[in-house]
Parts: sequence; C-alpha cells; structure tokens
Amino acid sequence: MNAIAQSNAPSQDSRNIAVLVYLLTIFFSFIPGLVIFILKKEDEFIFDAGKEALNWSITLMLASLILGWIPILGWMMLGVLWVCNIVCSILGALNASKGLFYRYPFTLRLIA
Repeated sequence: MNAIAQSNAPSQDSRNIAVLVYLLTIFFSFIPGLVIFILKKEDEFIFDAGKEALNWSITLMLASLILGWIPILGWMMLGVLWVCNIVCSILGALNASKGLFYRYPFTLRLIA
C-alpha cells in the first residue's frame, strides 16, 4: 500500500483532523489542504496530510482542465478521475485513522 509508518504515534486529535482533511478534500477540493498547510505547521502528521491533500487537489485540477478539453473520451475519463478521487481520499482517511502517513498515487509533488 502507499502508507508509511510513523516512528512516534500521532495523538487521536491529530489523526481525527487528518481524517477530516482527506474526507473534506472530496467535497471542497484544495481548500481543506490549503487551510491545514497554512495553519498546522507545528504538528507533523496533520501538516503532512494537508500537504498531501493539497498536492492531490492541484493534480486533479490540472488533469480535469486537460481532460475537459478532450471531447467524449476526455469527458468519460473525468468520471473515472472523480471515482479515483473518492477512493483515494477514503484510503487516505483510513490510513490517517490508523496513524499512518498516506501518499496519493500519481500525484505531482509540487509542494515539498
């Protein structure tokens, strides 16, 4: 899987916030990741979840822009991309609830 174990376990609050970031990314795109990226730099686990969600959202927006210009096949691929967003975000939330770092697949790592 795309989970990386953390040496010291994050607190339950950190895990809950990270789960919310991943789940809210499904509905609000880059906003949850951006808010956490800006506000929670002191907690490594939450900050990493926000950064990962932000990178994922940016990648999805770029892919959507490109696919939106391709008639029929591109539009069908947008549906696949939407389902992929839901599945990957749920996987991220499940890993965060276990206290594991999660890496979205096929993500452009624009924010390091």
